[in-house]
This record gives sequence, C-alpha cells and structure tokens, in this order.
Amino acid sequence: MDSQNSSSRYALDASAFYAGTPFLSSAVSYYCTTQAILDEVKHIKKSHGAIEALSAAGNLEIIDPGKSSIEKVKAAAKKTGDYRKLSQADVSIIALALQLETTLLTDDYAVANVASALKIPVKSSSGKGIKETRKWISYCSACGRAFGPEAKECPLCGNKLRRKYRVTS
Repeated sequence: MDSQNSSSRYALDASAFYAGTPFLSSAVSYYCTTQAILDEVKHIKKSHGAIEALSAAGNLEIIDPGKSSIEKVKAAAKKTGDYRKLSQADVSIIALALQLETTLLTDDYAVANVASALKIPVKSSSGKGIKETRKWISYCSACGRAFGPEAKECPLCGNKLRRKYRVTS
C-alpha cells in the first residue's frame, strides 16, 4: 500500500457507499474502510456482493484504526464541537484516514469538519464538499451567554441552548 499514490487511495465513509462510489469508479486502485462503517451499510443488500467482490479483488481493505488515532480524532471533535454529532463509525473512519495518511471520502459535514481540522484531505462523493472549517459553540438565546459545545442547558437561566459556529479557516 505504501507504494501507491495517496491520491489513488481513499478511506470510505458510509456516505460513499450510499453514493455507490466504490462500485462506479475504476480509476481508484485502493479503498479502505472500517468494520463499523460496513456494519452501518450492511442493510444495502444490492451492494453486499459488490463489497465482497471489491474485497476479494484486493481493492477494498477492512482495517480498524489504533487507539491513539481514535483518541486524536475524539480530541479534535471536541475542539471543533462536532463530538456529539459523530457516531462510533464516524470516529473510526476519520481515525483510519489519519492513521493511513489517506484521503477521506465523505458527504457528512461533521466528519469532514473534524477531518479538515486534523489536516486530513477530504473529498466529497457528491462533489459539494466543505468550503470552511467550523468551530461550534452552545449559547443561550435568553441571556446571551456562550458555553462549550457539549453544554445543553444554560446553568444561569435553565433555557435549552442553541448551537452556532464560527469559521476557523
């Protein structure tokens, strides 16, 4: 795998499978994903045989990332405020792209935002992609105070907090 050009290697998020990306492209020679992502998309019966065929041909590798990569992703997600929006599968695929130093293919904004914060190259299967990296905060619309992204209720007045972001890049 190290001999392959990183531009021809992609870590696939569930959205890439939903878009049919690994089944439509013949130009990319290597895809990888995690078992957690495969578990998320296993209900797509029509592509199950295609996933097995890609794997058997050596074009799709199932790899679970190491704990240190997962911890780096969680820390970055907490900094960007996306942690609550990410599933275990989301964290796993970002960690895998970080670990393998490969491009992440996703249409999920929270996944792309965290990956961008970690300097992981991101591409979109829909062609839209993200144009800016965001940091989310929680704020109280009643008293105007801002809190960290994990807060859900204003400790001062008890109102449910709203989320907003600021552009970081």
